[in-house]
Amino acid sequence: MQSKYESHRSIGLKALLLVETENYDRDLRNSLVTSGYDVYPNIMNMKVLKKVDEIEPDVIILDIDRLSNDDLHSLLIISEMNPKPMVIFTEFTDASMIEKILSSKINAYIVGDKLPHHVGPTVQIAIARFKEVESLKSELTETKRKLEGRKWIDKAKGLLMSNKGINEDQAYQALRKMAMDRSQRIDEVAKNVISFMETMG
Repeated sequence: MQSKYESHRSIGLKALLLVETENYDRDLRNSLVTSGYDVYPNIMNMKVLKKVDEIEPDVIILDIDRLSNDDLHSLLIISEMNPKPMVIFTEFTDASMIEKILSSKINAYIVGDKLPHHVGPTVQIAIARFKEVESLKSELTETKRKLEGRKWIDKAKGLLMSNKGINEDQAYQALRKMAMDRSQRIDEVAKNVISFMETMG
């Protein structure tokens, strides 16, 4: 199996194409190349995890009619360890297949249609939606971190106020100065202050 197919009008994006056998249908591969993707075909197996790390594709395309439990496990690991937008093109729509797809973090599920003028936009939309979701996840994680950090800061201020006999603003300024001196976030400094003071009793 050839390891890479470069598009003559590349859009600068790499597609890892996962197939069931070396004798796979070339229609989807050709449509991806026509749409400007540099395509890296690979048989769907446990080694695909290493392949994702090696290639760092912009999108993972599955040209697979049946997802095995091992395939599903691999996709879930990818979504946790090295998330990528994933699109599956298949000929099957049975309930078992749909259930596996819903639990696999696949971003788009296309039945039958592998024509270039449909494949290109479908993959582009899947990539865009994936980026939107990842951005929302990052924002949510950052919001949670800030809320948690606020709790640590408030607790550290309280300890400084009671131990040093200073007011709230002075306690905050003390934490802020320590953070600047140590090139740390103020919530990280607050955790250290709490740990130190609790150790000292």
